[in-house]
Amino acid sequence: MKAYKKEVQFTIWMTLAFVLVGNVALIFSIFPTDAMLFGFPAMYIVPILMGWFGVFLLTIIAGKIGNKIDDEIDSENSVDAESDKARGV
Repeated sequence: MKAYKKEVQFTIWMTLAFVLVGNVALIFSIFPTDAMLFGFPAMYIVPILMGWFGVFLLTIIAGKIGNKIDDEIDSENSVDAESDKARGV
């Protein structure tokens, strides 16, 4: 059960991270700036970069961590199955 709880917490945190990274443009609409980045106004290029590369990196991280959590769930399930078999259930 511990791995399932970890998966739920991981899902909640990654959802919040995706929402935050995907909606960086809202920060610039609340706090506009005249700064420049790579020759573009920061209020346009930062949300684009965060939307593309930020979400891309979060997807890779979520995949790797999610696979590790799935492996933990599989190992917990196999241990539970072996203990049930030993008890004769």
